[in-house]
Amino acid sequence: MPRLTKPELKQHRAWLSEWRAPDDMAAYVSAANHAMGSADFFGQGGVEFLRDAWMAAEFGRHRKSSFVRLVPERERWPDFEARTGDAIERVECAEADIPGRRRGDDYRMAGERRVHGQPTVEHDPVDDWIARADQVPAALAAVIETKIGKHYAGRASLLIYLNIGEFGIRQAEIEATMPPAVTPALPHFQRVWILWKERLHGPWNT
Repeated sequence: MPRLTKPELKQHRAWLSEWRAPDDMAAYVSAANHAMGSADFFGQGGVEFLRDAWMAAEFGRHRKSSFVRLVPERERWPDFEARTGDAIERVECAEADIPGRRRGDDYRMAGERRVHGQPTVEHDPVDDWIARADQVPAALAAVIETKIGKHYAGRASLLIYLNIGEFGIRQAEIEATMPPAVTPALPHFQRVWILWKERLHGPWNT
C-alpha cells in the first residue's frame, strides 16, 4: 500500500487537531492504519502523530472524556488534550516497548512471509513471555528518563502506553512495578498514567 504523501499527512494532522469524540478519533486512526498497512503505519517517518492520536482516543475513552484532540503542530507540546465539560487535561504521551524493537519491521517481515506462503505467526515460548515481563521496569524507566530530560516548560500529565505483553503470566508482578517506576516522573508531571492491556492504570501524582 502507498505511503502517506505530505498533503495527506497535513490533512490527517489537521483533522486530528480538532476536538473529536474519542470513538470518532479511534475510528479515524483505524481507517488510516488500514489504508496504509501496519508496516508503514509503524515504520514511515512523520506519522508518529497518528499513534499519538490513538493514545488520545484510548485515554479519552477510559477517562470518559467528551472530546480529545492533538495539540496543534505549531504548539509542539504536549501531544494531546482531553476535555470533559470545562476541564481540559493536557497530556504528553510515549510508548514503552522492548528495547530495539521496530514494529514496522515486524509487520513488514510478516507480510513477506505471507507472500511466500509461510506462517505469519512465530513460535512464542513461555520463557519469552517471562523474559518480556522482566524488561518492563527498564522499559518504563527509559521512557520516563527521556521525557524528564526534555525539560518541558510547562505542566502536563504523562501517559505511557506499555506495549509489552506476557499473556497474564506476570500480571500482578508488572502492576506492582508501576508505582515505583513512575516515581521519578512525579515532580515533573501533574499526573502519570500507564495504559496497559486495555486498562488505564493510575493516576499517580505528588
